[in-house]
Amino acid sequence: MGNKILKIAYAAFIAMLTIGLIVFMIIHITKGLAGGNEKLILGAYILMIVWAFMKLYYAIKDLK
Repeated sequence: MGNKILKIAYAAFIAMLTIGLIVFMIIHITKGLAGGNEKLILGAYILMIVWAFMKLYYAIKDLK
């Protein structure tokens, strides 16, 4: 029972992390992407979001 609760909490945490990354990426995009460093940071956001979606997918799959 306790293990399932921890898995649900972990999945919820990863979901919040994913939403937070998306929000920060949108804020970053609205500030403008004028230089080369900003585009690199945007690429890092995309990689982190893909990583978070993969972790979320496997966390939800582990619950089933």
